[in-house]
Amino acid sequence: MDFNTFIKNRRPEWARLGEVLDQVDKSGMESLNPEEAEEFFTLYRRVSSDLNLVQTRSGNPALLEFLEGLVARAWANLAAPRMANPIKALWAVLRHRFPAAVREEWRLVALATAIFLAGALFGFTATMIDEQTAQVFLPPSHTSQKPSERVAELEKMEREGKTRVNNPGDHAMFTTLLFTHNIKVTGLAFVLGLTFGLGTMAILFYNGATLGSLAALYLNDGVILFFVAWIGPHGSIELPCVFLGAGAGLMMARAQYRRDLGSLWHQMRGMRTKMVHMFIGTACLLVIAGVVEGGFSQVNEPTLPYPLKVAVAIALFASLLLYLFKIPVKADAEHPNRLSQ
Repeated sequence: MDFNTFIKNRRPEWARLGEVLDQVDKSGMESLNPEEAEEFFTLYRRVSSDLNLVQTRSGNPALLEFLEGLVARAWANLAAPRMANPIKALWAVLRHRFPAAVREEWRLVALATAIFLAGALFGFTATMIDEQTAQVFLPPSHTSQKPSERVAELEKMEREGKTRVNNPGDHAMFTTLLFTHNIKVTGLAFVLGLTFGLGTMAILFYNGATLGSLAALYLNDGVILFFVAWIGPHGSIELPCVFLGAGAGLMMARAQYRRDLGSLWHQMRGMRTKMVHMFIGTACLLVIAGVVEGGFSQVNEPTLPYPLKVAVAIALFASLLLYLFKIPVKADAEHPNRLSQ
């Protein structure tokens, strides 16, 4: 065996393992993204194999000492890694990797948004033509009473201090209920991506039609300002979350169609990091939407003027767009995965 050739061929991987170990020594294992962590494990196995080969076939003490040092450092970090900082890891996802993943998949998120808006236009138009159509999309609780009557009832309750959320305990319970519902819809939009995207598109279109039909009822009854002030504050965050979840579902649908990029399992493995980042970020946004819906959105006139609530909705939506598409992100987060493109 020509050890000069062996050293020449294997040296790049030894050097790369040393670079990864330097990063781990400096910032801990949590500083590695999933791809880097997988690379670390692969390099550790390969360099360990090199060490066994050198131990049995070479008498070069310098090379033996070098490889033993690399393997020992790697084993020490695997056997007793430093405790990861979950807050720091979450911050890295929310600050950089989540918006980076959304920007990389903006076309699918835009497609999900377009399907929802098409459903909203369909529901709105159908209900404007015939209000009875609303019964197809809406539950009886929204069709058994005229919108203007419901608004008058809610405003009367507001004046009398009999709001839907009367104390912190009620607020917490109501917020939890809303958050659970929102995460179910978002999760369903994601999971149904496995139906070649048909289920995801269906749930987007139907939920859009429901919102459009409801908007038409309130417009026809002259209380559209209440509707926007009621839906807007939490909807400015909640609806984009649905689009993000659906976008992740459409990523799986794309993998089912694009077999030129490899098998479905191979593509799913390649884009799992991006989907995890999108889900973590979306879940955090849903918490915010649930808090807003459970509290601020339920407060009506005369306590909160409707124009103020609409202004808050616009501000929240603009802030979300800036966060997702405009704030700078780290260069290593801009392309977390090339395989799924």
